[in-house]
Amino acid sequence: MDNIIQDFAENFICHIEKYVDNLFEGEKENISELIEIMQQDMDKLGREALAHVLEKMDQEIMESKERKKLWNIQARDMDKTLITQFGEVKYQRTYYASKNRENTNYTYLVDDIFGIERYQRMDKGLELDLVEKAEEYSYQKAANMASKVVPLSKQTTLNKIKKLGKIDNRVTDEKLADKKKIKYLYIEADEDHISIQRKNRDENEKDKSENKVTKLVYVHEGREGARNKLKNTKFFSGIYNKSENLWEEVLSYIDDKYDMDYIETIFLAGDGANWIKTGLKEIQKTKYILDRYHLNKYVLKATGHCPKKRHFLWLGLNTANYKCVKGTFRAISQKAENGKHKKAVKEARNYIYSNWAGINNYVNDPNAEVCSAEGHVSHVLASRMSSRPLSWSEDGADRMARLRAFKYNGGKKDDLYRIYEHKEKEKRIKMRTEKIIDHRKTLFPVAKETVPALRKGKVNGLQRAVKSLAF
Repeated sequence: MDNIIQDFAENFICHIEKYVDNLFEGEKENISELIEIMQQDMDKLGREALAHVLEKMDQEIMESKERKKLWNIQARDMDKTLITQFGEVKYQRTYYASKNRENTNYTYLVDDIFGIERYQRMDKGLELDLVEKAEEYSYQKAANMASKVVPLSKQTTLNKIKKLGKIDNRVTDEKLADKKKIKYLYIEADEDHISIQRKNRDENEKDKSENKVTKLVYVHEGREGARNKLKNTKFFSGIYNKSENLWEEVLSYIDDKYDMDYIETIFLAGDGANWIKTGLKEIQKTKYILDRYHLNKYVLKATGHCPKKRHFLWLGLNTANYKCVKGTFRAISQKAENGKHKKAVKEARNYIYSNWAGINNYVNDPNAEVCSAEGHVSHVLASRMSSRPLSWSEDGADRMARLRAFKYNGGKKDDLYRIYEHKEKEKRIKMRTEKIIDHRKTLFPVAKETVPALRKGKVNGLQRAVKSLAF
């Protein structure tokens, strides 16, 4: 380790001094190149130091008396390459076989200690960084941002997301000692239409794409503040072929977090889609609210050919006056001059009549609130999945939708790591390191002499910083 730090210090100072000389000679103009030079030196130090730590630990294990009682050496100097934030770390380790004749295990003990899996090629921290960046950016851009030292492909990013599996929408839930008691709870729901690639059986034909619905449901306790921020929001998303499965998740969450006996009303707001209205059947105490955004779309559609009637239609809707709305539609229909206008009026009328309960509840229940599902779909799903011309596999779309919900539920890298550990398929050999590595005070003894490069020149902040690494 002393030699590694000494080489680093000498090269580090030499590179900086060379840069400063070029700066005064007018060959350099900004600090960006200096930062890049320093980063390269730091990455090199990280690679060499990490390899040294792993090989030093492997040596300690091999010399351990306890190891000799439990494990036999099968092979030495076995190469391993691990992709990290520093770049590719190459090291050598020893392969062992257990002395248990009834159940012989083979393993690399140093890898077990550091949690490195048998076929793992990438540090888990880098894997999780890839997944986190893929929540916001394309797979290739996420790969480029996560590793600037080792080139990674978009397939690598996709593989790490697949390894993570389908995230449970409730993975970030915290256990509560007591259920919360609130009178009114709010559920809002909408969907995002994404393009799904389907391959034909005939390989000579081109792939055909079809739209698939990615559902989004979120639960909250109302709005607060000048910006009407939602209180304690919980998101659920994914591709659910059976809507009942989604609503069962939502109901389970509500039942675990809230005292259902105390709740008076659960307002369920949406655009009137059948899968949303299924929630009225699955969750008790629900009252339907029609999303005003979609209501406005149909008002505009109905009155496109006679905008002067729009005010009267809204007057009836805002007061839940069925007779007024019916009379306005009669007048609008009479002004429809062609088949296109008549069709638009008919579709708008059918939509409003079939969702009249949602209109009436919004007007007459003082505890009802506006629905912001359209905006949330745009932020949570569409911004990553459908706002640009992207095409997904059904499985990939489901994973990404769940990953987006995970992010907006406050999911962090620590949560992703916990999911990784839980889903790990390969069984790791469990061992207590103190039984293998015995009677050692430290892997790295205190340096007996200073780094020669630090004896030269004027003492400054840079030299003191590097010197602190050497002792």
